[in-house]
This record gives sequence, C-alpha cells and structure tokens, in this order.
Amino acid sequence: MRLIAVLALLAAPAQLAAQAAVVPPNPFDGFETIYLDNGLKVWYRHMPGDPVVAISVALPFGADMDPPGKEQLAHFTEHMLFSDQPGLSEEEIRREIEDLGGFYNASVTSDRSFYYVHIGRDHAGFGLEWLARILAPHAMDPQVVERQREPVALEVRARPRQLFDWLWAIYLYPPALRTPGFWEREFGLETRAARDYYPYASLYSITAEDLRQFYETYYVPSLMTLTVIGDIGRDEVMAVIDKTFAALPSRPQPQEDVSLLDPDRYWQGILWAYRSNVYYANRYKFYELTADEEVMLIFVAQLLGKRLNEALRFGERKATYGINVGIVKRGPAAYLHVTGGIKEEEFEFARGVVDGDLEALRTGTLPTEEFEADKSAVINQLRVSNSSSEGLERWVRGYFFDSRVHEDYPDLVAEFERFTVDDVEAFVRGSLLRERQVLTIVRPHPITQGLFVVLVGALTWMAIHLTRQSLLRPIDMTRMRYVARFAVPRLFMLSGLLLFGIAVAVVGRLLFYGFQLLTDGLLIRLDSFVLQWAAYALMLAGMIALFVLALAAVPRKLLVFEDELRVKYLSYRSVPISASDIEEVSLRRFSEVWLSSRLWRCLPLAIGVFAPAIYLRSRSGRSLYFRSRDTRELFDLLSVMGPGQADLTGQNDAGPLDGSAD
Repeated sequence: MRLIAVLALLAAPAQLAAQAAVVPPNPFDGFETIYLDNGLKVWYRHMPGDPVVAISVALPFGADMDPPGKEQLAHFTEHMLFSDQPGLSEEEIRREIEDLGGFYNASVTSDRSFYYVHIGRDHAGFGLEWLARILAPHAMDPQVVERQREPVALEVRARPRQLFDWLWAIYLYPPALRTPGFWEREFGLETRAARDYYPYASLYSITAEDLRQFYETYYVPSLMTLTVIGDIGRDEVMAVIDKTFAALPSRPQPQEDVSLLDPDRYWQGILWAYRSNVYYANRYKFYELTADEEVMLIFVAQLLGKRLNEALRFGERKATYGINVGIVKRGPAAYLHVTGGIKEEEFEFARGVVDGDLEALRTGTLPTEEFEADKSAVINQLRVSNSSSEGLERWVRGYFFDSRVHEDYPDLVAEFERFTVDDVEAFVRGSLLRERQVLTIVRPHPITQGLFVVLVGALTWMAIHLTRQSLLRPIDMTRMRYVARFAVPRLFMLSGLLLFGIAVAVVGRLLFYGFQLLTDGLLIRLDSFVLQWAAYALMLAGMIALFVLALAAVPRKLLVFEDELRVKYLSYRSVPISASDIEEVSLRRFSEVWLSSRLWRCLPLAIGVFAPAIYLRSRSGRSLYFRSRDTRELFDLLSVMGPGQADLTGQNDAGPLDGSAD
C-alpha cells in the first residue's frame, strides 16, 4: 500500500502537467501591428502548422456612404475591383487564385467593406500579392463598367418599376410618410430606409467617374487594415507588402459628417401577433465605443449568453430553444441585444432571469466563484473556436474593422482573464442604463383568428350603423310628390368616381400615417392588450365612419314634397330646402352656368350643351345644376314651388328638354 501511495505521489505532477498541456494555446496572442509609410496598418500573426493563410483588407466605409440617387455605389465599386486589370480579364484574375486552391470573396455592408483570400500556405505570398492588385487603383473603364453593371443588377434584383412598384413608392410607402426606423430614431443616423430607394434607377445612373471618385475618396490606405494570419514567415509577408500595399498612394481621409443623437430615454414596444411564442428583444445602445469598451462589451455579451442559455435552455424549465446575446454595430453606433423566442407560460420567469443577471452584473452581486467559473468557460471557448486563421479573421470582419478605433488586434483571452467582477460592475453600471434601453416584446394574440374576423365584422357593422343613425332624420314619406334621380353624364360619373377614389385614397393614406405616428409614439408603448386594441378599434371605426360620411357628400336624387325639397345622398343623408328658401329655379345652358358667376358655390351635375338643365339656387347661395329622366316634368313641378324665374326664349331650338343627360 505504501508503495502504491508513493507511486501515486510521483505520478501526480505528471498528470497535472498532462492536464495543463491539453489547454489550447491563446490564439489571440502574438499579433504584431505594423504601419506602412502610406498609413496602411498591417496585423500579422504567425500560426505554425495552420494549413490555411487568411489574408484580408477591411475598410470602415460601406453602403451608408452611397449618395442619394446613387445607391449601390459602394457595392458597384467592390465589383469593379474584381474586374479587368491590365493584361488580365476577369476570368483570368479569378482562375489565378482558384487554380491554386484559393478562395476569395468580398462583402459591402452598411458601414464596412471587407475583402479576403484564403489560400494554402505554399501560395500565401501570391495570395497577398493578388489581393493587393485587387485593391490597387483601377481605371474604371466605361466599357468594363457596363459589363459589370448587369451582374450587380442581378445580385440586387434591380428591375424597372412597374405599376405596383410605383404604387408602393409613391402612395403606399413614400419617404414623406415614413416613420423613423430604429437607427434614425435611436441614433439619428440617416439610412437608405428614409429614401426613395429605386435600385434600377440608382444603379444605372452610376458612371465610371462616380466609381473612380468613390474609390479615391474612401479607399484610403490610412483607413485600411490588412490582416495576414497563418503559417507564413514575417520576412516573406513584408517583402510582398513592400512591393504591393506599400505602393498604394496615400490620400487624405474623407471628412465624415456623422453625428450621433442620443434621445436619452427609455423606449419600449409591446405588440401582439399570431405566433407560437413570445418574441423578446432587449437592446442597450452605445455611442462612440472605444477599443477598451468594445472588448469589455464583447466579454459581457459572451458571459451573458452562457449564463442565460444555461438557465433558460438547459435548465429544468426549458423556457426557450436558445437566447441570442450579441452586438450589432453600424459605424460609431452599436447595441447589445438579448433576443429569443420564449414559451408564453415561461415568459415572466425568463424575463426575470434576464433582468436578474443584468442586475447582478450591474450591482456586482454575482458570486466571485460563479463569475470566475463562467469566465473560465468563456475563455476556453474562445481558445477553441478561434484556433484557426479563419476564426481570427472573422473578428476583424465583425468587430475590429475600423483602424481608427482599434490600433492593435485585441488579445481577447488576456483581456478576459484580467476582468474582475468589479470591472464588469463598473462598466455595466455606467452603460447598461435604462435611458439607453430599447425593449420589444411581441406576445401571442389572445384572440383566435376566426373570432378576430367576427369582431372586425361586428365593429364594421356597428360603425356603419352608428354613422347611419347620426345622418338619418325622420321624414314623412306620405307627403312626397315626386322622386327624380339625377341623370349625371357618364363623363361626369367616371370623372367623379376617379376624383372620389383619389380623395379617399389620399385621405386614407394620411389617416394611416397618423395612425402610425400615434402607434409608434404612444400605443405601442402600452403594455395592455385591452387599451392598445381598443384604440385600434376606435381608429378603425373612425375610418369607416369617415368613409360613410364621404359617401354622404355624393348627391343621388331629388325628393319633392309639398313644401320642401330634399337632396338625397348616397349614404343616408338628405338635406332639406324649404319652398320659401328657393331663390331661383330656371333652365340654363352651358354658357349661362359654366361660364358665369352662377358656377360659384354650385354643384354641377350636368353639362347643358345639347339641352338645358335645371339651375336651382337657395337663399344661402348654394345651387345645383342638374338633369333628370324627365327634365321638363321636374322643372314644371319645381317652378310651381319656387319663384319660377324661367327664361325659355329660344331654348327649345337647341334640343329637347326631356331625355337622358347630355
């Protein structure tokens, strides 16, 4: 037994050494920062044994720099850089790298442009030289521009607008009637969403000079970050760079006119929709993050992600399939988000877990042992998931693309290892503030779709019924002597329908815009289904009532009683004119109404060219000019009621009084 104990003691150091040996090395350690004379920054990391060398160039400019009417300019520039070069076609340029087993691509997002080549270590020097040729100044030959225009158009699905596209752009979604989007509302950033974005028109308006100017303005060496990661020696890297990237001409950096606006208030949006779970999005905004703040934010995001998924996905209550904790950047703006779909019956529990973890980090009440264990797990995941050149390159594309923010490639492992509970508390307490919070919750709709349709139908009926009741007035129909339907000319009818439709469409769109403003400004913030949807119901009822009232402005027929007239309109309303209020009843031709002062305050329902029409004016000054099926019969009847000022001299020579409308 003693011998066994001695052997165990002797073996213990070897076992500990073996356990220490299996800990992956720190992949973020060993980056070197090199600045060239033209201002270009190089991040170099030697990774012996890695079969792939990752080479990339990042620029902190993208589609947000597209001028209005020239959208896709940044994207088009990216395509042009892969186009013809002196003595080489686009196909030959592509095969140069692919025939060696290399893979290349580029991406242009709102705030960055990223070019990369992944190639075997035996051809890494050529891959570096090849990418330098891609980023070098291009002639932007007009013929090449025209050849490249179509691939860009195909990629962004650009096509000429058709009827529905114009309807959408001019009527349904014009820039003047758009409510501010997230980036504009929370950061004051102007984005493409606020413009009349017409991909086909903007793409085909871009000229070779536009492309040349965009390249010269934004492809500035002092804003480029060249990253070389892999099994390639430093001397070989610098030898190629000295002949290629170092030769790029230096130019002044563009003057950016980007100023972030902090609304300095909490915002929440509570919605109900037909979905199977609760959508939860909790965001905290950041303005002008420094390099150190961004590294801390990355740590907080990864720490939160681990803790929340352990509690809500892998815990006993299984509240969600997964909680996503990440960072979204757009130039100097950024936000931390906690998002996920959560079971409805577990939502309050899950929300309490999220709030509890944030509060523990904010107040420093997270137990040190628990914090250290979670931190260790996060760091170990960092070591494993970033052990390749491609893994390290992804951080440049996603976070470290702006050379003005990150001077050196951050050693995330070393930084994470030194963070304490107190460091996290100080950061969270000063940044994850309520006035920087944007909370969105979309709950499952409590009313079934079938019942919802029934309720909308009932609401429509009630709105029409109440509006009808407000318009109707009791009439003794036994006193009615005559009914005359207005014989409106077809031209008038078609024109009237067109104008009425346009008026309804314009007013309806403006009302919907008002509905959006009210919803975004007030209703969406109410965490009450009853209050929120009661307001929606009232607005819908109001729009239906307005439509009925609009129909109540269209005259349809004339009702003649013993002592009064009534103008009956399309929907329920009738306007009385007593016999004593009738100032004039006469037969008039076109020129006597349309070309005279009688047209003032007159509703003309006839033309009066081929046959005269009845001109009826009340003492209030309002008048009607109309014909009916039997105009003479109606005129004789009205003449008895009114003053009967009819001048019939020569009128029958122009055509019959009776008959259909002219």
